[in-house]
Amino acid sequence: MEELEEKLIKALQNSADRSLLQSDLWKSLSSNSREVSRALARMEKKGIVKRELFTGDSHKTYRVTLIKKEQKVQISDIVWCSCFTCHDLSRCGMGQPISPENCVKLTMSLRNEFIKHQKSEEIKKAASSGKE
Repeated sequence: MEELEEKLIKALQNSADRSLLQSDLWKSLSSNSREVSRALARMEKKGIVKRELFTGDSHKTYRVTLIKKEQKVQISDIVWCSCFTCHDLSRCGMGQPISPENCVKLTMSLRNEFIKHQKSEEIKKAASSGKE
């Protein structure tokens, strides 16, 4: 995510109702209106913010509302990790004889997940190059 987008999110998070006028946003960030407008348009496409036309004080702007919710980890995202079925989990810890730093089971789980991810990326790349 771009630095400007992160600043916009922080500004919206710190506002009372997670919304601000677009004109106030670019002024408060000491940025130009075009940069902020483009960043907000990208963020709206990603579903991070919602912009609604706002007319007040004889000028047109948008009310920008933060709609992105914190992502939650799904069990399906981490079920591959061997730690969840390890009998030594209660005795495992950094600096201990049983540790993630030197765990063969965890290393193999990570390696297998990495290989699976690589293959998935290769398939996506092959599929997208076949469409062109």
